[in-house]
Amino acid sequence: MLLKRSLKNRVLIFAMGLLFLYAMPIPAQAQQGTLKKSSAYKNINVKVLKSIHLPAGYREGLLISGRDAWVCNGEGGKIWIVDTESGKINTTIEPIAGFTEGVSPSPDGKFFVTDWDEKKVYKARLENNLLKPESWVSVDPAHPAGVVWTGDRLFVITWTRGMGTKFDLLEMDQKMAVLNKVSIQAIEEPAHLAWDGRFLWITSWYDQRVYKVDIKSWEMLSSFHSPAPKTTGIAFDGKYIWLTGTYSDLYKLEIQESEAPMNLIVTSSAFKDGEMIPVKYTCDGDDMSPPLEWAGLPKGTKSIAMISDDPDAPRGTWVHWVIFNMPPDSMGLPEGVPPDKVLDNGAIQGMNDSDQIGYGGPCPPGGVHRYFFKVYALDAKIPLGPGATKLDLEEAMRGHILSQAQIMGRYKR
Repeated sequence: MLLKRSLKNRVLIFAMGLLFLYAMPIPAQAQQGTLKKSSAYKNINVKVLKSIHLPAGYREGLLISGRDAWVCNGEGGKIWIVDTESGKINTTIEPIAGFTEGVSPSPDGKFFVTDWDEKKVYKARLENNLLKPESWVSVDPAHPAGVVWTGDRLFVITWTRGMGTKFDLLEMDQKMAVLNKVSIQAIEEPAHLAWDGRFLWITSWYDQRVYKVDIKSWEMLSSFHSPAPKTTGIAFDGKYIWLTGTYSDLYKLEIQESEAPMNLIVTSSAFKDGEMIPVKYTCDGDDMSPPLEWAGLPKGTKSIAMISDDPDAPRGTWVHWVIFNMPPDSMGLPEGVPPDKVLDNGAIQGMNDSDQIGYGGPCPPGGVHRYFFKVYALDAKIPLGPGATKLDLEEAMRGHILSQAQIMGRYKR
C-alpha cells in the first residue's frame, strides 16, 4: 500500500511539473495602458483590387504565405489553404483543437495558434497537414482571438466575458511570457490583427472597420471601412492587406495615400457618449426614442441610415431600432419618433428584435448594457421597404457607406 501511494505521489508531482512547464499561466499584473484615438485620427481610403469567392464556412483568422492564404474556419472547422491566384482550396490543415481563431508564423519556422474554446495560445509545428502543439500558455478566463508575430513581439487579442465583455491586447515575448496588457476600449469587438512592419492593423467585427495602431504611443491613427461584413481575419503580404469576414469572401486591398478627416459626428442632448441613458427613453419609462443630432456629412451623401443595438444582450446583439433613407439635409432625429412605417420626411423604419416597427428602448435583464446609435452617410438611397431588418440594411449598404459615426449610452435596470 505504501509503495502504491509513493508511486501515485510521484506521478502527481511529475504531472504538476509538466503543467508548470507547459501551461505557463499568465502572471497577475496591473493594466499597463489603454488604446486611445489619436488627436489626428483620420479615415483612410482603400481600393478593392481583388475578391475571391470562398465556399460556405465560418471564417476567423487569416495568414498570407507566398501565394497561399490560410483561412481559419473557427469552431469545428479546418484551416483552408487557398491559392490566391486561382481561388482554389489546394489543401486543408487539421487544427490543434476545436475552435482555432488565429495562426501566425513564429521565427523558428513553427506557428503561434490561438484556440477560443481551450483559452490557450499554442506554439505548434506543422506535420503532415496537422498542427501539433509543443507548448502553450493559458489566458483563462479570457478567450484568445487574433494573433500576430511582429519580429520581436507576439500580440494576442483576448475577450473576457461577463457583465460587459472586456477586450485586451496582450504583448508577449517569443516564449509567450506576458510583457504588457493594453485595454482596448475604443474598438468595439476587436477580432484579428496584422503587422505591416511598423503598425498593427486591428479588425472590428462589430463596426466592420479596420484600425491602424501605433504600438509606441498606443494610439489609433486611422481606420477604413471594410468591404467584408462582420470583418474577422486580416493579413499583410508585404504590400497589400487581405481581409475576410465571418461568412465573407476574401478581399485584397490597396491602402490609398490620401486621407480625409472623419468629420461625421453624432451627439444627443439627452446623454453624452458613454453616459447613462435617462429612464424616460427605456422600457422602465416612456419608451420613447432619444433625440439625436449629427453634423459633418461628407460630400456626395444621398441618404442617411441609423441602427441602434445592444451587443451585451445574453443571446447575442439585440436590435432596438432600424431607420433609413433619411434625407441628406436632415440634421438629426427628434425625441419620440413615432412607430410609423414611413415618416413625414420620407424616412423608412425597419423591424427591431421585438418584431415591432420603429424604436424599442433599453430593457436589459441584468447588469449594465451598452446601446449604440450608429449613423451612416450613404451615397445612394436604400431599395428596401418598411420592416427591413438590420441584416437587410447592412447588406444593402455594402459598398455605399461614405462615413459613419456613433454615440453610445449605457443603462441598468
